[in-house]
Amino acid sequence: MEYRNETEIWLWHLKRGGGHAIVNWIAQNAGRPLFHLNNCFSKPFKVRLRKKKIFRIISRSLGGNAPKRLFGLELPETIDWREVAEMHKEILLCSLENVPLGKASREILYHGGAEPILGPSRERLNILVLRDAFNTFASVRKSKRRMRRRLKTFYPEHWKRYAREFLGETSLLPEDTIMISYNRWFSSPEYRQELASKLKMPNSEIGLDVLSSDGGGSSFSGQELKNRARKLDVTGRWRNFLHDQAYLRALDPETIRLSNEIFGDVTEGEITPENLKSLQAGAWKDVD
Repeated sequence: MEYRNETEIWLWHLKRGGGHAIVNWIAQNAGRPLFHLNNCFSKPFKVRLRKKKIFRIISRSLGGNAPKRLFGLELPETIDWREVAEMHKEILLCSLENVPLGKASREILYHGGAEPILGPSRERLNILVLRDAFNTFASVRKSKRRMRRRLKTFYPEHWKRYAREFLGETSLLPEDTIMISYNRWFSSPEYRQELASKLKMPNSEIGLDVLSSDGGGSSFSGQELKNRARKLDVTGRWRNFLHDQAYLRALDPETIRLSNEIFGDVTEGEITPENLKSLQAGAWKDVD
């Protein structure tokens, strides 16, 4: 059998949850040419409407100021997206943002239906990236109005679903899915090396200071620190919303329990299941 892709990676993450940073890290350290399809199956799996046109985003990124989608390989700017679709690829990384895990596990495109679009792959890896709830919700709260609305309608339920999957309490993704704690990845060289070994990557420390332009960069600083990404206060965003009604209403005792179990108590006792109601009652009015 001829394989169009040697390695096909599906990377599942919530927006503002560190997924773009992990994508950039994999692309920079993989040691092999990598094609990145961003947000390619979300809302959910809108690729069924695009068919192979989804590869246009890679060909468009070859020129101008578009976010980079091709790593370790040079292609002519005039290449047609159809040629990109049919090319042999060492690594094809498909990132999936805000996909409800319950739906994804039953989606026909996930169970072989995407092969006519992506081509057959020698191996497929699944990665789930998760950031602690307090700072994920803070970054969502700091985002544009459309994203802020999701703090009420989407994140309270779906962050918990991702967390339960991360902990192994559910099995919606394959058993061998690689779980990545964004918090540990950001802070620990040893953890990055451990993950690089699992992903068969030769390096683990390249490109850490490069802030991804996907999603407009950081919710708090935009692209201001694009070459100093490790100076971002990624675990202290929650402090900005300690008295914000919309932010605190998105939290509940189970969310706090799950976040603390995975990431430790990032608020150092400032927000707990026991004091949450009093914080919510005393919060200031929402400020948009």
